[in-house]
Amino acid sequence: MTRVVSTLPGRIRVRDKALRNPGVRTRVEAQLRQIEGLIVMQPNPSVGSIVLHFAAGEIDPLKLEHEIDAIIDAAIATPRPSGSRPLRMQVNRIAKLGMIGSLSASLVLAASGQKRWHAVTGAAFVACLGVHLGVHRRNLVR
Repeated sequence: MTRVVSTLPGRIRVRDKALRNPGVRTRVEAQLRQIEGLIVMQPNPSVGSIVLHFAAGEIDPLKLEHEIDAIIDAAIATPRPSGSRPLRMQVNRIAKLGMIGSLSASLVLAASGQKRWHAVTGAAFVACLGVHLGVHRRNLVR
């Protein structure tokens, strides 16, 4: 699958959603810098694209396209180091586990008639839900 969306003499635009990821983009850019004849590289992280300006007489555009695809495939296939999950995602995971646990406990306590502990676990659920919604606040109002 080619990721090249436009080609002009001396210029190639590459687009892939994986290039929005800073880690993947950094690995790809480091590999692309090693290509001889590459003059300028202009990444656009928000759309996941990179514009490459190269010496048109020195590089075969078709060969360059295949090399770019191979570099991006390798960068995507590189496993993420363990423990490299962003802090907000770690916090969100804990909040989701807290929601599951507190909701379960709240339902059991409600069924057994212990209103006070039912209210405490319900409050814990609402607190965890607030953390979860805070982490995903940008996606709530799209």
